[in-house]
Amino acid sequence: MLFLPVLAIAIILYMCGQRILSLLIFFFFLFAGFQFVPETMFDTAFGFSKPLDFALFYVAILFVWGCFFYDNYIPRNKMTLLIAIYLSVILCLVLISKFVLGIGWGDIIRTSRYYFFVLSYYVLRRFSREEIEAVLKVLVFITAFQCLLFIAQAFTGHPLLTGAPKEESRQTIGIITRFYNLPKMIYFMLFYVVFSKPVRGILGYIIAAIMVISVFLTMHRSMSMVVIITLLLGTFLSMKNIKQFVKYIPYILIVFIPLAFVFAAQMSKKTISDLESVKNGDFVDTEDVELNDESSFLFRMAHFYERYQFAQEDKLYKYFGLGLMPEDSPYTSRKFDFNIGLENEKNGETVQLDTSDISWSLFVVRYGYVGTFVYMCIYFALVWHFFVRRKTDYSLPLMLYLLLIFGCSLTSDMLFNVYMLIFPMMLYDYTVRKEKADATDELIKIPENVS
Repeated sequence: MLFLPVLAIAIILYMCGQRILSLLIFFFFLFAGFQFVPETMFDTAFGFSKPLDFALFYVAILFVWGCFFYDNYIPRNKMTLLIAIYLSVILCLVLISKFVLGIGWGDIIRTSRYYFFVLSYYVLRRFSREEIEAVLKVLVFITAFQCLLFIAQAFTGHPLLTGAPKEESRQTIGIITRFYNLPKMIYFMLFYVVFSKPVRGILGYIIAAIMVISVFLTMHRSMSMVVIITLLLGTFLSMKNIKQFVKYIPYILIVFIPLAFVFAAQMSKKTISDLESVKNGDFVDTEDVELNDESSFLFRMAHFYERYQFAQEDKLYKYFGLGLMPEDSPYTSRKFDFNIGLENEKNGETVQLDTSDISWSLFVVRYGYVGTFVYMCIYFALVWHFFVRRKTDYSLPLMLYLLLIFGCSLTSDMLFNVYMLIFPMMLYDYTVRKEKADATDELIKIPENVS
């Protein structure tokens, strides 16, 4: 009950036009209390107990309010078209889950509620440039502070951010304890700090270095590789021409060669063994595959393949997913018996549906071919939107952010989580307006060059 008054204040502030603090509170809920507050403190007597639920209520209430009190609240543009297509697919999945699979309304709502974060676009597009810049700058410093805590916990072995694994599950390599609770905002803020430069001078470089160090301290091989690739891509695209890129190659090498050595050191026998096992198709027979702490990538591939193989046996499952039911529902225990999955701490059984290790298993389970195809079309429509406007403020960091999430889809669930699209949706209208303004400025300047 502690944070219900905070949610109410955030909503009232938005309605009264005091939107900077309102948006900061929204991001506080969206990103797990900035990983400073234990999740148990968000428990309420109203059926929701996660920080994300508070963020969803913020969006839902203000969306309904905005429909009544703003003109042109739902604009006729490409983003609205994309959202309409996505919600049409979700409605289809909901109806199939209820009337074909026989899943209860309560279970369907619990499972699908976070898909409706797409409506946050209509709430967030009302913010002005000044409000967006102010909020993002505050979030940069919050993320930097989170990164300092993350670095400290890696060297001390004591968790300082929420979401850390239990002590018996932590792995220590030399003087570094491996933690996975990387600040959730870092995936966008890293590119924002490097390419948009909201913090100028030496402090900006220090913040960027802190964020890069945090990423590598996770010892997450695929993420380290994707970060290197996206940063190099961003550096290339931010150059005005090839000659400028060539000029900066020595500086790029100075920065990235040490990172490449760190990455190579992380490519241990474990990685080579996993890749060899996947190449040989060792995950195909999921009943016989041997999995342990040293086969994380093979585990992910086996997890995906077992569910994919199950879905292929039924056309409904194949095209529309296995249904919108939660992990702990009677329907789940009655219908599924997968062998590959993490152990459920409550009952010691294999977790059947949920996973944070790979997005594609979740796409198979929840979306099927149809939903996955539509989601990917929408996702890469956003990537293309920001790519063609990459010279516009925010567009390049947003494009790289989306590519990073896609690049990590084999090792995380970020691609599946709709709330990870909040930054692109918040800044979408701004990139369109800025592009039009820049084009207008160019037209105005043309007569000055006419002799």
